[in-house]
Amino acid sequence: MITNEFWLDRWKTGRIGFHQEGVNPKLIEFWPILPKGSSVLVPLCGKSNDMIWLAEQGYQVTGVELSSLAVIQFLGDNDLSYDTHQQGELKIHTVNGLPLRIVEGDYFLFTESEFDACYDRAAMIAMPDSRRAEYVTHTLGRMSSTASLLLISLQYDGDIQGPPFSVDEESITVLWGNKIQRIASENLAQTNPLYKEQGHNIFEESVWRIQA
Repeated sequence: MITNEFWLDRWKTGRIGFHQEGVNPKLIEFWPILPKGSSVLVPLCGKSNDMIWLAEQGYQVTGVELSSLAVIQFLGDNDLSYDTHQQGELKIHTVNGLPLRIVEGDYFLFTESEFDACYDRAAMIAMPDSRRAEYVTHTLGRMSSTASLLLISLQYDGDIQGPPFSVDEESITVLWGNKIQRIASENLAQTNPLYKEQGHNIFEESVWRIQA
């Protein structure tokens, strides 16, 4: 059972293989050109440096993260000064000098809306099948009617269970609607021997976009 406690424990014990140190090259390659000042939502953001990159492009970035450890590490690792205030059950950390804030708490309690864009590298694939539809509905509810989405998904074979979970193409189009389009894919099992060693012949990473 994947619960909030499961993720908090993963951060507490340092089992965060999903974390990437650098900026995701697929974000740099495929991020849509949006007007400066556009608001960007990053669900289940962890301590991803992708948020720094987005903020440096001039976007107003809001990351949402359950783990206080992840938030503290992100702010500390990047030597960021910030102000914090409580908003209901959520804690808002507003960074000084960058258009960036981290909302600490349960993503499903975050109800702000009308975001111009959303970047999901590892959020949907962190959701078990039982919560995936709820996650997508909640995320679409945070976005404006003309918003852009960049989504990175995984589909793999073998006996290994997630997270990250394998999500097939049909599920993605059913969940996100017919406006979503796959714009790139790569079978990492062909380029990285690690996936072969884990028993995968297919470990496909796909990039999807909703572009209004």
